[in-house]
Amino acid sequence: MKGKQQDISSIIQSKTSLFRAIILYGPNTFFIDELYRGLGQSLIDQEKEIFGSREFEAKELAGGAEEFYNEIQSITFGLEKKYVKINMFGSEAGGAILDFLKDEQDDVCLIVKAGALSPRSSLRKAAETSKNAIIVPFYEDDNATLINFIRDRCKKRNFQVSRDSCSEIINLSGLERGRVNDSLERLMLYLESSEKRQINIGDIKQVLFDTNQSQMNELCASVCLGKTKESQQILSRLMLQGVTAPQFVSALLGHFQKIHIAGLKVLSGATLGAAIKEIKPPIFYKEIKSFQGQVENWGVMKTERALEILAETDLKTKTFSGLGKSIIGDVVLRLTNVSSK
Repeated sequence: MKGKQQDISSIIQSKTSLFRAIILYGPNTFFIDELYRGLGQSLIDQEKEIFGSREFEAKELAGGAEEFYNEIQSITFGLEKKYVKINMFGSEAGGAILDFLKDEQDDVCLIVKAGALSPRSSLRKAAETSKNAIIVPFYEDDNATLINFIRDRCKKRNFQVSRDSCSEIINLSGLERGRVNDSLERLMLYLESSEKRQINIGDIKQVLFDTNQSQMNELCASVCLGKTKESQQILSRLMLQGVTAPQFVSALLGHFQKIHIAGLKVLSGATLGAAIKEIKPPIFYKEIKSFQGQVENWGVMKTERALEILAETDLKTKTFSGLGKSIIGDVVLRLTNVSSK
């Protein structure tokens, strides 16, 4: 049967399900992943699942699917219902799930996350016509759904945010929920010790800059890790989005200054982890491992030379403003090549 997003929330809250299959699909992968994890945490009793809950990939449900059938037919003592997770991203084939839906085994429930399923998908058709399964689509976000998402996240973390601030976050992050979530995490990390715990437009511009912070961070990391292809792709994308030469120089200067500060602290006797913790604003937790590699890769002397090159580049872009794109393209390539040596 076709379901709604509220149905999944109700299942998570009740911690039980009468369905034999719960299927989430659509292009909103961040939302699907979040609810997929929520269903697993709510429905699967980890204490009674002695050997842990097994997750199957799409390829394991093709052919004979022996391991899948062994899993759903195995006895789990002390449980009224067994929940089995299935990751169907990248596949529209129903495989063994189609046969499972035809059986009358009521002591097993499948929790399935899928990507885009066309109306012709055998899995989608079977689930929509089955009384024992619920299938729910999760489409791409728009401004309204993302504003609600931001407000909900802020409320849970005891932050206040206005509608204008929500719109500014979306404007700088785009309409992809995962990027918006990363931007929010950066902002809340930056304002964690703030007394007012209020996210305003000034904070947003300071933390996220006047462009997509996530993409700019990706560019800086790619340059500092010597990833030529990736850095060129991100650079081209940001240029098409209207990012100017001074913005690139400012971002790269700020990034190399952080690497320089961390390197100096390490030379003074601090551990790399301790040095990174002292950087303000703090490094986003998802980027700490990558940043450690960048500090180790560059060292103090190479970083100082990179800062000299960027200072020269800043002067060039102001003197020859019409050549800004070419100048930035050249410096990004130079720094990436130095990093890879």
